[in-house]
Amino acid sequence: MTIHQLQASYVLEQDRILVRMNTLAGEELRLWLTRRMVRNLFPHMLQVTADLVADQAQGASHDGADRTALTRFKKQESLQKADFHTPFNSQAASLPIGDAPLLASRVHITVCDGGSLRIGFEEDVAGAATKRSFEVTLGQDLLHGFMHLLEAALQQADWGITLEPGTAGGEPLTADAFANAKPPQYLN
Repeated sequence: MTIHQLQASYVLEQDRILVRMNTLAGEELRLWLTRRMVRNLFPHMLQVTADLVADQAQGASHDGADRTALTRFKKQESLQKADFHTPFNSQAASLPIGDAPLLASRVHITVCDGGSLRIGFEEDVAGAATKRSFEVTLGQDLLHGFMHLLEAALQQADWGITLEPGTAGGEPLTADAFANAKPPQYLN
């Protein structure tokens, strides 16, 4: 699937971030991200994004720039090229995973050749008849745009977390957030 447009917005009634993706084929994919998912997933996405930028810049630059500065530079460069003014097309020709957004319970990240990132989202809801999933591939420019949209949605959500470690105004995410995550507890 080739992604054409992305949208991320905080939905107060659900206390979740709704991600909508339009493909060039006219399909729309909808995805819910919970606070827990964002808290656990995006440190890894930040790390992988920094690794992708560093790998591509390795042969191009030897000026001693650190990874953080290099990643910020690439992000700014990508955001300058991005189109944030065209409204999201909400008239999809088809909804391949259905009308209801997929509630991401598992995410798989794979680095692809050429510096892109494949992200697979899975929904595993108890009692559901079928498990839904989809996979998208984001190039670096689209990946930086996606991360930017999520940062804006996180500011709306006011969950007290930020995507970039060391940023003021929130609880920074760390690369070992998955390792420190506590499993869910259930009451019977």
